[in-house]
Amino acid sequence: MKVAGDIPVFLRKSTLSKVTDGLKWCCEKRGLRIYDYTILPDRLMFVAETAWGSLQDVIDSFRGFSSKAILKVLQSERHSKQADWMLKLIDRFGDKDQAGNSNIWELSPVIEKLIKQEQHDKHAEMISNRMVQYGWVHKPEHYNLCSSSPRHPLNGWIVEGIDPWS
Repeated sequence: MKVAGDIPVFLRKSTLSKVTDGLKWCCEKRGLRIYDYTILPDRLMFVAETAWGSLQDVIDSFRGFSSKAILKVLQSERHSKQADWMLKLIDRFGDKDQAGNSNIWELSPVIEKLIKQEQHDKHAEMISNRMVQYGWVHKPEHYNLCSSSPRHPLNGWIVEGIDPWS
């Protein structure tokens, strides 16, 4: 899922915590199962499924409440030039809902259905290696906002393997 306008909102600790808290809530209350993930400054990439219900519905609700939560945090920090700059960009690039409120996320997230284990493995490796490709780290486990890191913020919420019977 990509932030509209490529705005690096997840560089701020306050907005990052809203996203990780929202993902944890979706795991606990909506049955989201996250296998691998990376949080980049302007996007969230993950391999996931749901224990019940529709993955699309869970993602849509996550996008809605995370957008509102992040906007609220940025508005409360408007005294910061960076937060004010981000709010202006979100207002410019973000889609508007029926009430005229901005949404931080691009309209349609890319969702691919992974059927085979090889597909899962390929996407998990791609997600884990994104920061290595950017040259930010030498190994995926060195990037703390990645499920490959032992210090990632969703520790305890990641499903360790795919159960073919679930």
